[in-house]
Amino acid sequence: MWLYTKLGFFSIVHKLPCKKDELLVRTRCRVDIEALSKKLSQISNFNGTIIESNDSDYAYRMVVPRSILAPFMAGLVEALDYKNFKGTIPYNDRLRHEAYFKCWEVMHEWQDRVKIGS
Repeated sequence: MWLYTKLGFFSIVHKLPCKKDELLVRTRCRVDIEALSKKLSQISNFNGTIIESNDSDYAYRMVVPRSILAPFMAGLVEALDYKNFKGTIPYNDRLRHEAYFKCWEVMHEWQDRVKIGS
């Protein structure tokens, strides 16, 4: 699952080293995983370890119990307060803004192509 949030971009999967009741949260930016870890520790007894890897597609990873991550994600939905997500990305964070916009642009192009094909 990919999540683009005001907190950061996250890829969430279930794979090793996770147990059945855990998920692996992956990010491309250390700031994002640190922000998530901080938020989770503020709302629970979470004390996650950030795993850094130069040999994987996502440089930063953290195992999070489902019982902590699921209510946190629900809280993001409850707190959603914007009309346009792209407008929440600060322009002074130029690299993030450009990366998120490129993702939006590619998906918009895909939408147009799917419409033509249907």
